[in-house]
Amino acid sequence: MPTLSTTASQPPKLVLEGNKWVVEYQHNQPNLKIDETNMKHTVYIYKCTNSTIRIVGKVNSIVLDSCTKVGLQFDSVVSLVEFINCKSTKLQVIDFVPTIQIEKTDGCHIYLSKKSLQTEFITSKSSEMTVNVPFGDGEYREIPVPEQFKTKLNPGEKSLTTVPNESAGV
Repeated sequence: MPTLSTTASQPPKLVLEGNKWVVEYQHNQPNLKIDETNMKHTVYIYKCTNSTIRIVGKVNSIVLDSCTKVGLQFDSVVSLVEFINCKSTKLQVIDFVPTIQIEKTDGCHIYLSKKSLQTEFITSKSSEMTVNVPFGDGEYREIPVPEQFKTKLNPGEKSLTTVPNESAGV
């Protein structure tokens, strides 16, 4: 009886399917580029490793799912950029992004543009996250995203108050 082995490597894919750019199984590709975009397009990046993806123009949203050592650079996003189950990722915003969501991801480094300083971050079950904020002439200041929190009950208000844990080095 044959034994089950690890999933066979899938062929790489970079294609526009309707309004969705699909980037899958790209390995060791330092110069992937999507430049025929519009605001209705979404970008879904799946199981890519050791690759860099550049998205030119404004798209609706970008999702990185199960990627390792992937760099992403994009101009603008209408709604959000989401990382799910990723490891060692880097993201650079050239123009604007309103929301970045990070779930079950270890090692996520974000470089914001001056226009994106109001970006909101939603994180869960993730570690080693940093936000790099521009200042001066091409310099960035690295700010760690808290991973540990302290929650207290407010008995009189019947609510909770949560703050970053001071011992977490934040």
